[in-house]
Amino acid sequence: MNLDIVTLMTMSSLAVVICGVSFVLNTSFARSDPTGRMWSLGFISGIIVAAGYGVEAAVPDAWWGLVVGNVAYIGAVGGLWCGTRLHNGRRPLLGIVVAVAAVVALATIVQTPGDGTWAGAPVLWLGLAALSFLGGLEFQRGRLHRNVNGRSLGIVLFLFAFFSAARVIAFFVGGPDGAAFALYFNPGVAAMFTMAVIISAAITVSVLRAERGGDSAVGDHRVGILSRAGVLSADSFEQTARDHLERAEARGAGMALIGADIDRLPDVNTAFGRSAGDEAISTFAQTLRDTVPVMAAVGHPSAGRFFVLVLVANATEALVFAEQIQIALVDTPLPATQKIRLTASLGIADTFDHGYALQALETATIRSIDTAKAAGGNRIEVSAVELG
Repeated sequence: MNLDIVTLMTMSSLAVVICGVSFVLNTSFARSDPTGRMWSLGFISGIIVAAGYGVEAAVPDAWWGLVVGNVAYIGAVGGLWCGTRLHNGRRPLLGIVVAVAAVVALATIVQTPGDGTWAGAPVLWLGLAALSFLGGLEFQRGRLHRNVNGRSLGIVLFLFAFFSAARVIAFFVGGPDGAAFALYFNPGVAAMFTMAVIISAAITVSVLRAERGGDSAVGDHRVGILSRAGVLSADSFEQTARDHLERAEARGAGMALIGADIDRLPDVNTAFGRSAGDEAISTFAQTLRDTVPVMAAVGHPSAGRFFVLVLVANATEALVFAEQIQIALVDTPLPATQKIRLTASLGIADTFDHGYALQALETATIRSIDTAKAAGGNRIEVSAVELG
């Protein structure tokens, strides 16, 4: 395979810069959320990769450019992975990316005097393989698993992970001048893989962000402390919930966090238009307000997801409240069509099993919601205590 390596690497760098600048600008002028900011961080890291490697190639003895490029490369793939976790409602685990980047930086600095351009390369590739594999896994789970764009990018990341791992093996077996490495894993081939990942990522996350922004239109616009759907906004709910949990803990009172995701909300948007999706969210919010106890806190963290924090005497009472919500939804058709009846995937976590920390309750509840969705939706899942 005879490739013009310089041309391919230049094209790869241009693709990174163009896609990165475009995404970051769109994020800056559109609705800003943690997921978009994390993905923007990944694209900014990609631009730094191009700059760092460019300096190292153009300026003699500019070894620091290689260090910057290698570290930023980890940041680019790690930022994509962390953004997918946020999109799925999970913690970003950015600390893992920072730790991998630190190891890559140390390996590059230590090897720079003798190995030149290949300093730290095997460690870098192993880090990229691990983070790409984790990113591919994340695209195959949760809400991203239901999106064909997400699953497609997951496959691309799996291929990139395999390529990076195979590159390490070829490097150690024959060195950078070995026949296998020179033929299949040289910088030109790597540049082609990089372009494939960058362009696929730019298209996919742009679509995901647009879909998320559209689906979240009602929930993300606030009127005072409320979302436009008429219940507590994400920030307001968090403050209220922490206060309720703190006071409940002091009195030894039990509380339950009930999470509810509207099933197939994107399908409603596609089949009946965005206004029908917004109406579904508003109807869902009103049904919750009419069903749960008067003093329960009802929050709207995003799109079709709602949280209800309610005082309960035991775990069975929390399940009764969730069943009442499920029944009320079936009995409440959307006014515009009188044909669509909403269903929801519900998850429950209570203080008897998970304590009074809001983060722990939310994590357990989201995990239960994901389980309910994976089973086909319109189900209630109760989060069990994790042993060990």
